[in-house]
Amino acid sequence: MRTEWLQSFIETAKKRSLSKASEALHMTQPALSKQMKKLENDLGATLFIRSASGVELTKAGEILFRESEDILSKIHAVERSIRASEEQGNITIGTWQSMAAFYLPYKLALANDEKSHIDIKIGHHYKDLLTQLDTNEIDAALFDDRAIQHSHWSKSLLKEPFYLFVNEQHPLARKKSVSFSEFQQEKIVVLPSGCDVRTLVEKEYEHHGITLRVSSEIEFAQSIIGFISANLGISILPEIFTKDIGRSNIKALPIEDFHLQRETSLITKNPDIGKKLYKLFFSSDI
Repeated sequence: MRTEWLQSFIETAKKRSLSKASEALHMTQPALSKQMKKLENDLGATLFIRSASGVELTKAGEILFRESEDILSKIHAVERSIRASEEQGNITIGTWQSMAAFYLPYKLALANDEKSHIDIKIGHHYKDLLTQLDTNEIDAALFDDRAIQHSHWSKSLLKEPFYLFVNEQHPLARKKSVSFSEFQQEKIVVLPSGCDVRTLVEKEYEHHGITLRVSSEIEFAQSIIGFISANLGISILPEIFTKDIGRSNIKALPIEDFHLQRETSLITKNPDIGKKLYKLFFSSDI
């Protein structure tokens, strides 16, 4: 049973239509029908009842459909484990936009590893990253997982303090550092819920007994920098964002009484891949 046959079967079972499934799979309907026939012959069972209106699963088809996605996931996990053991192949890392822009490229460049091809996927919620790990869409993820329950291999990489980012025209821009009391009533531009930065900012406000007032919620982290540059708000962001302001009209001020730090970890479903990635790219962080 080939994995491409199984993937085609899953799509056909979901669409309940050979024509719709073939379109989604970017193949002709006769080619898809041929794959399904080969799969049925290989299993020795009829999987679909075909009609003018589409297809319906037989009892055998229902059994395969219940197990097929898990089977594919396990196959992909084995393939990735083998590639990791051979220290070569494609590796996909999922993380936040800021980490992808200002951290990962430099770590990958320093490693100078020619055996592994690294792809990066951007996430906006830790649940998405964990789901992608579980389904083997990514091999590893980078985010703060201290308050998140999961069973994956995890290793801390770096810790970052938080800064208050303001436009140079803001009254606080003249200061070298600030305290919560100096901006606690101002509205803040924030990242979406589910991002570790947003979670830590909310926890810090709770610690101070202050209600976080949100002026705007921005999906992309770098867009927040644009808002501040246009003097449309202020924000609290980790140190890595100081790399994005350069010679702009933005000031990053240390917050004297911000007690939490962002602690980014490397998280993988497969410990072998995690140890390989850590050794290749991140061992100098700690």
